Amino acid sequence: MTSIQSSSSSSSSSLVQSQANTNIQFSIWHTFKRHIPRVFTTILVDVILPLIIYFVFQKYIKPVYALLIAGTPPFLMVIFKAISSRTFDALGFLVFIGFIISGVVAIITHNPIVLLLEKSLVTGIVSIIFAITLIPFHCCHHYCRLRPLAYYFYQDLIPTNREQIGLPENIFSNNQETIHEQYSEHENEVLIHKSSNKEIAQVYEWIYNNCSSFRISCYIITSTWSIGLLSEFLARLILILVHLSINKIVIYGNIILSSVTIICILITIICVTKERKQTLILIEQWKQEHLIIQ
Repeated sequence: MTSIQSSSSSSSSSLVQSQANTNIQFSIWHTFKRHIPRVFTTILVDVILPLIIYFVFQKYIKPVYALLIAGTPPFLMVIFKAISSRTFDALGFLVFIGFIISGVVAIITHNPIVLLLEKSLVTGIVSIIFAITLIPFHCCHHYCRLRPLAYYFYQDLIPTNREQIGLPENIFSNNQETIHEQYSEHENEVLIHKSSNKEIAQVYEWIYNNCSSFRISCYIITSTWSIGLLSEFLARLILILVHLSINKIVIYGNIILSSVTIICILITIICVTKERKQTLILIEQWKQEHLIIQ
């Protein structure tokens, strides 16, 4: 009897896995391609534009002031996303904080070593921010909740809606009903984009609360980038302390930064791929337990 039960349970679990694989096929490209314009805009405003502003302005003003000005576009993007779609622009926040703090420190200290550490100071600050987000923090119940920074990168760079992971239509029905009750038809058309962003946030909130694979992935990715960026900062600091020439410091520093970035990106891709496959299985199990009974 027990053997029959164990075989049935194992067959049911294998059935769930097969259903997860047959019903929903996860592909990073399939998930990512629909949001290429959004990701391109984020990278343009948060990364490329600040660098262009910095290198242009440093020819005419002091580098420390160029750092402060370069932090303006990502800062505006953080404010815009917070107001328009009530989402957190993690990448813009990191770039803004990195430029501002490094500029302020350079102004206060007037130390040329700080300017030599310019890039690594940014990565060092960012690594600390990554580490801080690993600390579970709750304030005002649901209104302020700190999550691993990778959680917000998921929302920005791999936006996923309900249909892509097979969640039922009515899982967020209460929120959608209140929206349709409060706004007219014309206003609802204007709010389509905002509703889409809100659904992405709701989906990731649901996944984080119900799928351990996603939570673990967020912590692993955040820890990986925190350790990687901190190691880059320490490596460049060691290069300066051993009194190498400026040219060697620049060359070795860029090699180390590129190597660390490539390694962290590869680990992130592996984590995301494995996490999505396991998360889809957990979602199928959740649907088996909660929806079929209904």
